[in-house]
Amino acid sequence: MMRYGTLSILCLLSTNLLADSSFIQSEYSEEAFSITEFDGEVESEFSTEIGASITSGNTDTQTYKGKAQGSFTHQLGRASYHGEYFKKSSDQAVSAEKWKIGVKNNFDFSQHASSFMTAEYEQDQFSDFDSVATFAAGYTQLMFNEEGFKWHADIGPGYKLKHNPQESLSEYVMHLGSNLSVQLSDQAQFIQTLVADLSLRGDSSDVVRAESALLTSVLENLKMKLSYALKHNSNPADDNVKLDTQTTVSMVFIF
Repeated sequence: MMRYGTLSILCLLSTNLLADSSFIQSEYSEEAFSITEFDGEVESEFSTEIGASITSGNTDTQTYKGKAQGSFTHQLGRASYHGEYFKKSSDQAVSAEKWKIGVKNNFDFSQHASSFMTAEYEQDQFSDFDSVATFAAGYTQLMFNEEGFKWHADIGPGYKLKHNPQESLSEYVMHLGSNLSVQLSDQAQFIQTLVADLSLRGDSSDVVRAESALLTSVLENLKMKLSYALKHNSNPADDNVKLDTQTTVSMVFIF
C-alpha cells in the first residue's frame, strides 16, 4: 500500500510541475546519457561499451562512442558512476563531439526507499552551452521488483550551472528520473531510462533525456546493445533544433 501511495504523490507532484513548465508545450525528447541502475544484489559491477561506424568512398564519415560505468554497495546503500564520449565527423569536419561524467549515491531507508544525491558534468561544443553541471538530491522509490521486472523512480530539487563564451547562467530545476529493467529471457534484457530536468522558471529550458536499449548476450561477459537515445530541449538557441536522436549498435564488456 505504501508503494502505491508514493506513486500517487510522485504523479501529483509531476503533474503540478508540468502544468507550469514550457516542456508541456513541446515534443518529446533528446539523447540520453544517464546512469544505469545495477541489481542491488550484486556487490559491485563494472562494464565498458564501445561502438564505431566508419565509411569511405564519396564521403568519409566516422562515428565513435565509448562508455564506462559501474556501481558498488557500501554500508549505507549503493553508489554508481559513469563516463561517456561521442564524436562524429564527415570529410574531416567534426559535426558532434561531447563527453560526460557523473556519480550517484543512494542511502537506503528500507528495502524499497532511499535518498539520492547526483552530480553530472557535460561538455558539448555543438550545444547552446558548451559546459553544463547538474546537481540534484531527493527521494528514490523502488516501485516494482518482481519476476525480472524492476523499476526505480527519482524525484527531487536540482541546480544547474551552464556556460558558453557569451554568458554563464544558473537555474533551479525539478529533477525526475526513471529506470526500468525487464529481463526478457536468459539472454535478452530491455532497459528504459528517462531523466527530466524541468526548469522552475517559465522562460528557461526543460531538458528531457531518454534511452531505450535492448541487450543480448553473446558470451558470458559480452553483450550486444541496440539503443535509441533522444534529448529534447524546449528552448534551444535560434540556430539549433529542439530534438536530437541517436541510434547505435555497440558491444558491452562486463567485468
